[in-house]
Amino acid sequence: MPAETVFLQWAPNNRLEMKKGSTLAKPDEIQRALNESTRAAISSDGWKLCLRDADKNELYNLRSDPGELQNLYDRADHKDLITRLTDEIHHWQEAVGDTLKV
Repeated sequence: MPAETVFLQWAPNNRLEMKKGSTLAKPDEIQRALNESTRAAISSDGWKLCLRDADKNELYNLRSDPGELQNLYDRADHKDLITRLTDEIHHWQEAVGDTLKV
């Protein structure tokens, strides 16, 4: 099969509860993540872009950073890549009738 971009979506789930003693993130960061919506694209060349309606956007090079430890979204040298993946997410949203603004 030809390589394609994979799209993901996350919508708030107020029924989820934070596990006590979690070290994944600070409690307020976890709560914020549970209450935000995300649309993401993982490209065939190994990039992952996450666009959010209420928090920071993220960009990762999954080939060199599979653990998603270094957010590259604010780096100027990735502007064209961010534009390309953002356009792909918006076209996908349009195709599936997703009206969330990210």
